Amino acid sequence: MSRIGVVCLLISMCCCDLSLKRNTQRLNTRELTVSTSKLKLCEKQKNVCVMSASDCLYTASDGKPEGLSRSDMNFMNTSCHFLMDEESLTCSWIQLNDIRSINTFIISKARDIISCPAILSIVSIFNLTIKSVNLIDQREIFSDVYKVNLSEIIQAPQPVIRFVNSTDTSLNVTWSSCVHKITQCQIRLSAASWREMFSVSEVSKESLYIINDLQPYTEYSLKVSCSYGFGQWSKWSSEARATTSESVPIAAPLLSYYLILDRNSGTQQLGILWKALDRSDARGLIQGYEVSYAPSKHLARRKTIHTSDLKMLVSVMSEEYDVTVSAYNSAGRSPGRRLRVNAALHHDVPAVKGLWVSSDGLFLKLHWEVDVTAVNVSEFAIEWRSSSDVSSSGWMRVNAFTFTALLPDIKSGETYSISVYPVHEYLCGAPVSVLADLQHGTLLDLLGFHLITLTKSSLTVKFVWKETQPNINVLYYKLVLKGKHQTRYLTVFPHKAQELFNDLQANAKYTLYIHGETVSGNFSTATLDVTTPLLDYDEIIKCCVPLVLLVLGFGFFSVLTKTVCKQYFFPNVANPGYSLIGHWLLNAPFEENSKICVLRLENVFTVEQQTEKNIIHVERRMSSVAEDEVISSKICTTSEGTTHRSRSDYVENISGPSNPPDYNDLPVLTANLDYVHNEEIICESVRCPLSEP
Repeated sequence: MSRIGVVCLLISMCCCDLSLKRNTQRLNTRELTVSTSKLKLCEKQKNVCVMSASDCLYTASDGKPEGLSRSDMNFMNTSCHFLMDEESLTCSWIQLNDIRSINTFIISKARDIISCPAILSIVSIFNLTIKSVNLIDQREIFSDVYKVNLSEIIQAPQPVIRFVNSTDTSLNVTWSSCVHKITQCQIRLSAASWREMFSVSEVSKESLYIINDLQPYTEYSLKVSCSYGFGQWSKWSSEARATTSESVPIAAPLLSYYLILDRNSGTQQLGILWKALDRSDARGLIQGYEVSYAPSKHLARRKTIHTSDLKMLVSVMSEEYDVTVSAYNSAGRSPGRRLRVNAALHHDVPAVKGLWVSSDGLFLKLHWEVDVTAVNVSEFAIEWRSSSDVSSSGWMRVNAFTFTALLPDIKSGETYSISVYPVHEYLCGAPVSVLADLQHGTLLDLLGFHLITLTKSSLTVKFVWKETQPNINVLYYKLVLKGKHQTRYLTVFPHKAQELFNDLQANAKYTLYIHGETVSGNFSTATLDVTTPLLDYDEIIKCCVPLVLLVLGFGFFSVLTKTVCKQYFFPNVANPGYSLIGHWLLNAPFEENSKICVLRLENVFTVEQQTEKNIIHVERRMSSVAEDEVISSKICTTSEGTTHRSRSDYVENISGPSNPPDYNDLPVLTANLDYVHNEEIICESVRCPLSEP
């Protein structure tokens, strides 16, 4: 900044300081009264009367003092009045400075004054000058010369109010004026926000006036002023206060209700809420309310309860009830307000959300939210109750367009339970309550949170509220989500326990922390670091499931194709080499001219073909020739050591087998096979006995 700018700034600051000092000069009112006994006639100036001999001055031919230092700034708004009964003259003015000074009057006339005490009479006319001497520097300052006509400034004496009697709608005022020449008076009557003047034409030394059409149980202040019919009105009398007596309330309380259902026990309660009567309708101090209720079908079961509160909870059944509420004071009871409630039907008026309390000096400041999609709320009822005195409570009603309120009469060091009810005509919602005190506001802390769900574009966290006594007055809490390219703020209140953040970036790092705002600043508490995944679980499922289904389908198609082709296009050909008999038949060391002797069993011959190996079961039968010999097959050995069976050596039984053997799919026998009957095998050149198995 340049030097010229600095100089200009200093000059402007000095000018502002001087102007502030001028504006802060106090306006001091001065008043001076002189009576006839205090006036003295100057010896050399017969036309001048003074209060002190040092004030005698030479005068010009017109009788006015001359050659005096005058200042209009020290004698502003000068006015005088004359009290005839006291024979005194009083003047008042405004002096700008607050310097101590001595003030005197100088009275002069154009002609000589015969007697100074006689100059203060109703017919006198004279010139008046006010002299002021500064006690510090002894500087003398004089006012302008004022022409005074005592008949014009004469003032009646100040009246005195003796007593005031009251009824419920009137006040009887009695006052005295001390003189008989008073011709008229006026009464100024005022209440909290109301004032009215009453003129009294018939007055006497002691006067009485009745003021009618007043409000019952209302405090009024009264003042009286009188006059002679000319001149000035007297000063107002000292203020008198009076309160009209109580009267019967003329209006019934406005009612609303809500139902509370306990699903665990199955019981329900009826909450009845009513508005306190206005002062004009209450006509006195409301001592309490009479609440009566009964089932509509059983009116004989009516119950009556008296309470001084503005709400009541009663247990009800799921049926229709008749409810009546009336207010009463010392003069009587108001008309009853009747309400028909069907406890079987639940009308939903959503409760308020986000109730929070902060300290604001000597008040507690509330703010809350409402659901904009809910029914139109006509007003909100606010209740606060001290924990040390649960019997007493305060109530306040605010309109539907107000979402904040200041609670008065809050005591320091006490904890209050504060509840807010939304009211919609004769319905109201369930209350939302919070604990608070004047030092800390809401006695709740937001302690911490943990992650519930995390996707590539969103996350959900759950946080914990705990009733405690914070160290500071928290105005509100915020959840702050801070990333590389963005930062988000979400204000949270006790009606929320979790919050969702959307539109996040995939595979990105974020930091989530709690931010508390106070009057003096802010602070941060719990912190949570998260990283969003590259793909969501459902996306992974969408990618993997089709791939798995494709692999399974391909495998199923391959197996099915192989089976069909093998069965219809490339069938398996039976290979005798895989069975024991087939292997023996195919691989036995036969000679070309050898024969195979096969024993045919008549009783049992079973072939199991379920497997690739063929098993032959052979049973023996005892013959008539040799009972102890066992029937079995015998392999005959030739002279060369080879095994063969001869068809010519086979002896056939004449009778033959009675039944075909029990077997299926016997092996195909070659042409050089013979059958053996009667349990004997006959070869071409040698007889072979049967051997044991």
